[in-house]
Amino acid sequence: MPWSNRKSALIAAAAALLIANAGPAPADAPPEIDPLSRECIGCHDGAAGPDVRVNLRNNASNKTMHVHSFDGEHPIGMIYQSYVAKQGYKPISPQERNMIMVNGAVGCLTCHDPLNPAKGHLIKSDKNSALCITCHDK
Repeated sequence: MPWSNRKSALIAAAAALLIANAGPAPADAPPEIDPLSRECIGCHDGAAGPDVRVNLRNNASNKTMHVHSFDGEHPIGMIYQSYVAKQGYKPISPQERNMIMVNGAVGCLTCHDPLNPAKGHLIKSDKNSALCITCHDK
């Protein structure tokens, strides 16, 4: 599928999910790749785009799986509110409307905007770790 069609499909899917206001998954649900992240990973396979290794997790109680426990790729699939209930994470401000969480889970579009042409396609600058400290205490 050409990029312009994929981009339109991503926007339509995001809008549909946000309009539907799908409720969050249970806090202990097994991690899943949401449909929008699946679209990202479809191109970031090492052939069409830079390779991205999927790091699925959803276990807020396991401190060994928290900050700095990944090597290279930020984990996805975490039901964010279950992490906010634990130390080290904070509620996301309502002003952070660009952070898309499908069914309450962190995914690619939580931090990345495929329409942003800047390197990394981040939803906002990460200067002085600004993007990271939106969610993480440190």
